[in-house]
Formats: sequence, C-alpha cells, structure tokens
Amino acid sequence: MNLSMATMVFLAIFMPLLLIVIVPKVAQAMINSSTMNIIQMNMTNPQETSVQVSVQAAIEGIPSLFAATVEFLEPAQVFWVRDGSGGQTPKVGQMSLSVIEKKAFAKAEFTQATTFQIADPVLFGEFAKVMLAADSFVWDMKATINVKVIGRTIKGLTMDKSLTLSGLSNFANLKILAFDIPSDAPNGAGALASIQVSIPNSSPIGISLGTMELDMKLETAYLGRITARDVKLVGGRETILHLEGTILRQTDPIALQELSSMISNYLANIPTTAYGQGVSVLPDGVHPVSWITTAITSTKMSIPLLPPTPLNFIKQINIAGLDLKMTPDQPWAPIVASPGISAAFQLPFNMTLNITSIYEPLLTIGYKGTPIADITTAVWNQTSSDMAHNNISFTLPTSSMPIQPQAHDAFGDFLIAVTQQDSATFDILGHAKSSAATALGNVNITVPFNTSLALQGINFGNMKPELDGIVVAGSTVDYVILNATVNIPNPSIFTVEAGPATLHIIASVQNMTAYVGDVLIPNLRLAPGSNPLQAQVHFMPKDPVFRDAFFTQYIKGANFAASIYGDSNSSPIVSLAPIMENLKMSSVVPGMNPPPKLIIGGGGNTSVGQFLSTNEIMLQVQILNPLPVTLWIHNLAADVFWQAYPFGSINIAQTFPIKPSGVDTSPLVKVQIASSYDFWMFMISRFIPANLGVLTGATVYVDLTAKIIATVDGNKGVGYEAGISYAQDNVGVFLKIEFSLAGMGFGLKRRGDNAGFEAEAVEAASSSRSLFGGGVSDRDLILMEEHLAVEPVREDSTAYLKWLKRAVELSYPEEAAQDVHDLGSWVRT
Repeated sequence: MNLSMATMVFLAIFMPLLLIVIVPKVAQAMINSSTMNIIQMNMTNPQETSVQVSVQAAIEGIPSLFAATVEFLEPAQVFWVRDGSGGQTPKVGQMSLSVIEKKAFAKAEFTQATTFQIADPVLFGEFAKVMLAADSFVWDMKATINVKVIGRTIKGLTMDKSLTLSGLSNFANLKILAFDIPSDAPNGAGALASIQVSIPNSSPIGISLGTMELDMKLETAYLGRITARDVKLVGGRETILHLEGTILRQTDPIALQELSSMISNYLANIPTTAYGQGVSVLPDGVHPVSWITTAITSTKMSIPLLPPTPLNFIKQINIAGLDLKMTPDQPWAPIVASPGISAAFQLPFNMTLNITSIYEPLLTIGYKGTPIADITTAVWNQTSSDMAHNNISFTLPTSSMPIQPQAHDAFGDFLIAVTQQDSATFDILGHAKSSAATALGNVNITVPFNTSLALQGINFGNMKPELDGIVVAGSTVDYVILNATVNIPNPSIFTVEAGPATLHIIASVQNMTAYVGDVLIPNLRLAPGSNPLQAQVHFMPKDPVFRDAFFTQYIKGANFAASIYGDSNSSPIVSLAPIMENLKMSSVVPGMNPPPKLIIGGGGNTSVGQFLSTNEIMLQVQILNPLPVTLWIHNLAADVFWQAYPFGSINIAQTFPIKPSGVDTSPLVKVQIASSYDFWMFMISRFIPANLGVLTGATVYVDLTAKIIATVDGNKGVGYEAGISYAQDNVGVFLKIEFSLAGMGFGLKRRGDNAGFEAEAVEAASSSRSLFGGGVSDRDLILMEEHLAVEPVREDSTAYLKWLKRAVELSYPEEAAQDVHDLGSWVRT
C-alpha cells in the first residue's frame, strides 16, 4: 500500500472520530475549564418580579486560535450560594442571553440587555440585602448551550459557572463632598441640611434606586430624615448623592452632648461618624418595590461627617503684646503673658448660632509645624469680645509655658526668628470650649485654633542701640567700670525678658578695630518701643596702643563705630544660647560731650635774673578731672607753644591725685626754656611786646600738647592705667617776670624815688658767670656793667626792652653780629 492510500484510509477513519467523538468532548472540556467574569451588570426599572439588566461579561479560558459561537438553548438559571445555608443554593432568577460570538484570536466578551426574572421576591429581597451589605457574594449560573466550533455545531453542552462578585459593602468609603446648613428650619424645628456625598462602587453591580429616604443618627441621637432623589448606582463607578432634609432641634442631654461633639469635631476637621438607616425607596419616585425596600431598610450607611477641605475657623488673630520671661532655674519653662489676644472667626454654617461664653482655652504655640508649648490659663475677655461680629478676645495672665522636651531645638529656632528676623511666623493651635445657643439646641462647642500668624520681629541686626549716660564708676587693675544706659529699640509686639546678660563690644579708632570690653546688663528686658537699659561696661582692651588711642579720642569727644555681640556664654539661661550666639548689633560709642579741657591753667612767678640765668620758669598747673572718681597722675610731659613758637617743655614725673569731678593743682614744676640767642630775640621782639603785662603779672595764653600717664580710681597697682595724648589751645597761664637781675653775677639796686638808679655790685667783678650762664672776658663783663648799670624805669617798656636787648647782644656777640635786622631766627623764618 503506497503512502497516499494509507493517508486516505487514516483520514477516513480519523475524521469521523474527530468530529463525532473527540470534538464534543473537547468542547465540553473547554466550557468546563473556562471562566465567566461579570464586568458590569446594571439593574434598571425594578419591578416586583423582574428587573432590566445590562450585562457586560467575558468568557476566559477558550483557546484564542478558535472561533466559536455559543447559543443559549434556554434562559440562564441564577442560583445564590447563600452563606450559612448548609450548601443550599436557592434559585433567585433567570435571564435570557442571546448568541455569543468569539472571533479567532480575540477575547470572548459580550454586552447584552435583557430581563432578569425574579423567582421569589422575598428571597430576592434577602439576596439584595446581602448584595448591598456584603463585600462579596457568589452566584451559580447554569445553562444548556450549543457551541459551533471548527465548522461544526456541538449541541447540548452544559454551562455551569460559579461567579464571585463584589458587593456594595454598605456603601463603605463614602465621602462628604459638601455639608451645608443653609438656614434654620421653619417653626424652630431645627436646621435645614444639605449633604453631598460620593459613593465609590467597586462592585460590578449597579441599580436604580430612585428616591431614597434615610434616617440620620449619631450614636444615640436621632438627627432627622434626609432624602436623596434619582439615585443611580453604576457598577464599578463612583456615584454622587445629594441628600437634603432637616436636622431636628435637640433637647435630650445625651443627644445634645453628641451633637456638641459632632459640631466641635467638624470645626476641628475631625470626622464624626453619623449613620444613615434606610427608611424607604421608590424606584420610580412613587411606587415601592418590596425586594428593594427590604434591601434598603436593612442598609445602615456610615457617613463620616468631615469637611471636604480643612476648615479654617479662625480667620485672623491679633495679639496686643506677648511677654516672654526666661529664668535660669527654669530655662525651658518661660513665663508668658499677654494683655489681649483677639480672634476673628467664621462659622461654616448659616444657622442661628450665638456663642454665649468661652472658657478653658488650651493654646499651643508651634513653629514650622512643630508644637512647642501649651498655654492653658488664658481667660476669655467678655467685655472686649464682639460675638455679633464674630470676634472673641482673650487675656493671658502670667503663666508658665513649659517647652515640650522634643521641641527644644524648634523653640531655639523660634526665638532666633523673633529676635533676628524682620518677621516671625509661628503657629497657634489648640481650642477653647464654648457655650452656644443654636437652632439645633444649646450646645457646648469646642472652638478650634489652627492658624499661622506672622508678626513683626525684633531683628537685632537692624537695631542701632544707643549708649549714653556713660559715667566712670570705678576700676580695677584690669578694667574701668562704666555705668551706662543702653537704649535698644524694639519694633515688635514681643516683650522678651532674658535676665542677666553679658555682651561684648568691638570698636574702631584710628584705623584700628579691636575688643573694647563687656556690657553687663542685669536684666535684658526688651519691651515694644524704646528700652533704656541700665548697664555696666567693663572697659578692658587687650592692646595698649588701642587702649590709649581710645582713651585719647574719648576725651576729645569722638564717637566710635562699634558692634555689640553675644556668644553662648552671654546668658546663664541655657535656652537663650541660640539667641545670644546670633545676636549682633551695630552701635556708636559716644565720647565725652562736651569734650573737657583737662588743663585749666597755670601760674608762675620769676625774675629777669632767674629767667635769663637758669632758662626755667617754675609754675604750677591746674588740672581738671572729668571723672567722678579720683584720677592719679603719674607723668605729664608737655610742649608749650606761643603762637606756634616752641616756648618750653614740662615734664612732671611724680604721682599726685586729682579729686573726682574737680580741679587740683600740680606740684611746683619747671618749664624748661631754650638757651639761645634766637629764643631771647623772640622774647624781646615778640613775646614781651605782645604780653607787656607779664612784667607786672598777667595771663598769657599758650598752646600745648601733652602725654599723660594716669590711673583711674586708685594709685598704681590699684587703679586702671592708661595713657592720653592731649592737645589744648589757649591755656591761660598767669606769668610774672620781675625786673630783678639778682643771682646773675651782678645786680641792680633800685634807688629812691628822687635819687634815680645807680649800680651796686653784689658779686665780684672778676666772676666768670655771664648773664646767660656763658663765660665772658673781663672786658666783656666791664662792658656789660657799663651798659646795664642803669635800669630803665618800669613804665618805660621801650627803654627796658632796649636795655634787655643790649644784654642779649653782649652775651651773644657773634649771633648778634650776623642778625642784621635784630630780629632773631624766629622772625626771619
């Protein structure tokens, strides 16, 4: 037998076997192993014994390569696999399905509209209760079908499928979209209510319910009846319900308590569960259907009463002032107080509500989302509140505000914001209890506070504290103690009382910037506005050059650019360390105003002989002490000028005190005069002619520059030592130069009034001492005696000056010979 003959014989045997025996069995096996998935089944136009359904389903498990057609020979029978029935599966109904076609390489999906015939309305009502309440339920669907596949129709196949469907879970996860009380109900019955809710439906089952009524209640309080119209639940989709009705006025104490809690929670964005119990349902808006009524009246919906968006009940808060006092022993429990905190509020309901009293407020201050501390002793100020315009006012008596342990860092950040920024924003959280008369009854409502408040900060960086009233109070070897007033402005409403504080000063003088000392403030209290704080300054620069320059400029009345700053050790209150570490203020340290004149004057009495012989004038200096403590002078070196010409120098190298805030006279000191022809020509040609009064005694005005070494409030080893470079013009010095030439090697004796003058030698003519201390020859001495033998009369100043000039020429013959104009070098230059 050849191959082609064998193939024909095989096909002749196999094909009938395939078509008659194998294909039907394979088809039944595929039906048995396939699954049916109900994508959506919506029920509309419900009647007592029927309901219209729109079914969208898919049959899975049939090989994709086959094309097939399924024909239902009879209505599909639907059985309910009832929990707890011992395996009983009562029939709930049936529905006719049209032919289902599956194309090759496609899914077996279909959508059909048909009528579901209800087998038993009572049973179906029980089933509908489960369908609405349960998370899932199970159906068995059975039918006899013909399947056309591979070109052949296989008849009488059995379809028996178990379908697990999601129920509506008592409308779980229902959400409030809007909750409004638009007005009071008529006749004082309560208040009208309008609630919009969304019902998510994860079940494929949808149903038209029409008009539905629910009784609303809390745990025990019956609130009233609400109605939703044209309710259509769609399988797998969210449904929006509009519920309207009346919330009844309550009088029962328990009901009022529950109502109070509901309103308080709602204002505070806290959900309160209300319950909606089904009362009736009218699918067409007029007629009930028993099985739907059974299902709805057995349904109890949980309705979370929660604002769809968080309410901001408090619209605005104003704080008249906020005191914050810190203490070393309680660094994390500051004392707070406020004369007034007012809050404007806006109720979300438009019903009659009159808050009659507010009490037991609990406020929490927070910063950047972190609660910092609770304030529990505020008292409602009834006299200042204006409830008609939705404004309540509080006072905050002196109260402790313990900082929460986990909020120490946040509290530090808050204090930094208050003191270092132009604006400080902090949170006010909490609540206050209130009694209110409402359309729903007399309730106790907890009024929530949940808002942020931006207030003007202190901003030390912009502050320009003023230092004035600086007075030296004493010293040690290490520093001068100054009492001063530090005036720090505060533009904010905050009063910060930080207790004792030690700040530091750096200042600039003559292109030097250095540490000046410390500012000790016994109580750093900054109230709104100007704050003159009594302080003590310890002046103790480390650099002696800077120290002396500072003292010098201070005496001159100069102002110094300065910076006042703190550090972590500036306060004994540990909670204030962040503030102190960030504190820095620009300031000006003022000098003495008006600048004092330290040299008041002086006085000396000498003779021409002493003056010309020793080149010295002995005098005493009157010195002012501008400080209220004793000033000890240890060295005073000064150069004296008359009309810019060097007149002489002073060097006091002995210690003497100057009384506080007074003038004392120095010991007798000498002014060293230059010994030269030019100086004496200056005296003869300039100084004496301009100051002829000195011949009988007169005040001469000179300029001087000085360097003073002194200690403050104590002698060396006790007081604080510093050097002052000082310049002063027009110092009045009383000077008297007697005519006498005594002590010069010869002298003049005044004759009687009528006898004139005659020379009388008082020393031997052979003496080698000249007028000016230089040696002269015997001939020169004779010549000097000859020319100076007769003293001019006192009143004849011209003759006297000529006489004195002749004496100078005789002592300095060579210099005189070169001085053709007889003026000396001072005049020549």
